[in-house]
Amino acid sequence: MSIFNKYFKKIFVINLYDNEERWKQVEKQFKNRKIKVERFIAVDGRCKKGEKDCLQKLKTFELTYNVKIPIKKKSKLSKILPAASLTIGTILLLRAMVKNKWKHILICEDDILLSRGITNKFEKGIKEIGKKKWDLLYLGAGGECGYKDISWDKKYKYKSPWNDNGSLDDVFYVKHINDLRVPCDIEECPPFSDNISNVNFCGGTWCYAYSLSGAKKVLKLIDNNANNHIDQILMKATQKNKIKVLAFDPPIVWHENLRDGRKTDIPW
Repeated sequence: MSIFNKYFKKIFVINLYDNEERWKQVEKQFKNRKIKVERFIAVDGRCKKGEKDCLQKLKTFELTYNVKIPIKKKSKLSKILPAASLTIGTILLLRAMVKNKWKHILICEDDILLSRGITNKFEKGIKEIGKKKWDLLYLGAGGECGYKDISWDKKYKYKSPWNDNGSLDDVFYVKHINDLRVPCDIEECPPFSDNISNVNFCGGTWCYAYSLSGAKKVLKLIDNNANNHIDQILMKATQKNKIKVLAFDPPIVWHENLRDGRKTDIPW
């Protein structure tokens, strides 16, 4: 049995029902490393027939999943609902975790790349954490969540994807072509151990873990309110020190390459 399956009671890959090809591609990556994962059919927040269709879907979500999706005037539901759907999916998984008392779970999106030697890297990091408590553990993330292999100086081969696609003006460099982090000083992201960092905030939810205590805290923070993207909710909670968050540094799971144009089911 893989160290991943020994450590995590469940490993979920969130995937839309009509995008089975993505599921097969990511499942193959895990299979090649003898890691068993489960497909979690995503809550489908797409609404292509206009705002009226979105509103009907929103009301159905609130009743079906026992959540709240409050909306402000002039809000564009075609953008809000897809983001809310990912938050709802997360709520469902965390509710199941708490109900079944799973000690740790891993949640991944379906457009990820597992790094070379990920099993050994993961085992090292987990041994370093030992019995110390954490709420969230990011295997891959953007934002300020580590300081290794990223620099303002031209010491690494690649400009950040954020520079290449014009999202950020300040130029910085990364060792891995798909690294979506931004520079974080060691004072703001102090090392937890050799391979794990404390974080200032993490962006993205493409591969991260919950402890049981973390699931309880996040469910309480969300309070069934699903009107925001889950990564925004978690960022704010991290910055306010409401949850204990760690991240592999450097990451051991990468997101799809933004340089070739991002394909996403969640409009920003």
